[in-house]
Amino acid sequence: MSSLPTDSFAPSGATPSAGVTRGSRRYTHISWAMFFGGFATFAQLYCMQSLLPLLSAHFDITPARSSLAVSASTLTMAGGLLVTCLLADSISRKRLMCAALFSSSLLTILSAFTPGFASLITLCGLKGLALSGLPAIAMAYLSEEVEHGSLGMSMGLYISGNILGGMVGRVGSALLADVFSWRVAVAVIGVSCFLMSLQFVRSLPPSQRFAPRRAPVSDIVRQARRHLKDPALLGLYLFAGLMMGSFVSVYNYLGFRLAAPPFALPQAVIGMIFSMYLIGVMGSFIAGPLSDRLGRHRMLWLLVALALCGLLLTLSQQLVWVIGGLALFTFGFFGGHTVASSWVGQHAREGRAAASALYLFFYYMGSTVLGTYTGVVMHGAGWHGVVALLSVALLISLAVSLAMRRAFMRRG
Repeated sequence: MSSLPTDSFAPSGATPSAGVTRGSRRYTHISWAMFFGGFATFAQLYCMQSLLPLLSAHFDITPARSSLAVSASTLTMAGGLLVTCLLADSISRKRLMCAALFSSSLLTILSAFTPGFASLITLCGLKGLALSGLPAIAMAYLSEEVEHGSLGMSMGLYISGNILGGMVGRVGSALLADVFSWRVAVAVIGVSCFLMSLQFVRSLPPSQRFAPRRAPVSDIVRQARRHLKDPALLGLYLFAGLMMGSFVSVYNYLGFRLAAPPFALPQAVIGMIFSMYLIGVMGSFIAGPLSDRLGRHRMLWLLVALALCGLLLTLSQQLVWVIGGLALFTFGFFGGHTVASSWVGQHAREGRAAASALYLFFYYMGSTVLGTYTGVVMHGAGWHGVVALLSVALLISLAVSLAMRRAFMRRG
């Protein structure tokens, strides 16, 4: 199998080593280091979400204002991904990711001791900006260092770390806060992620297929414009925004339906829907290797179709069908994200870090825009309106995934 194309900023005349393959010691170190990096990133990003009621009571603020503890981090992460484009090819991949993990861990620990809500939001915003240094670089690093036929598995393990980190960050902080306080919960998350950062820096091998080179901003802008004009990459970016927006919308608002008749579930039970993220781990593990064998274009539209079927099942009046539908939807989303994100790194012939950063920028902006608008629909039309809106988004994603196959085939 041919090796990955060399990065556009590699020194001319340099011959990169062959990508690592599954089963090798270096491959194992890379994959597990990225798992810990992804876990630490998303545990910190979402650890405040389950603490919002406690923050509202502690600082005597409205629930809407307390939500800034989460949105401040996600918005600055989206913006920080664009800043990452300016730094990614001039700084060591490993050094940048390590700096992101250590600085964000320290900011998370500091946020546990903040005296006021304004300072808490400031620290959360800085944390999101710091965290943005890892996700785009992680995908670029994997795409460069891992051989194509083994990329799906390593990307699946990395995204599984993202999923588990997001779940543990939410559930773990809630359990700790229930026993101790929200400050103790945040401090424990921060210290735990700092220890994971130490494991990350110890395990991750330095890049062998990337040579840092300071590039003019104009070159980076040119690369970004080229990516945005590439029909295949633009399709993946649109796909990311629509799928992430749909995913966030389901998990934001399904709880309101489960709290109302005919279900009328208590809040503690509703909170357990985040355990469905474990189904997402399965989706990432299964979709990654299967995409290596069957082809990404086949897996992508099948996973979107599965997510759409799961979404429609949530319209049922029977709880077992709603939970089953949520499981299918979650499996399809995380599997699709695994396939699409690895496809970005493979397809970008130059500026892989910029291509991955743009993918994640659309990913988080889709979460912000569609996730917010879905709340308006929920208020006016209830869950049936939400499912109708998100079904349209998933149908567009399905059409995009089919169109991308033609775009990639034309490129060859």
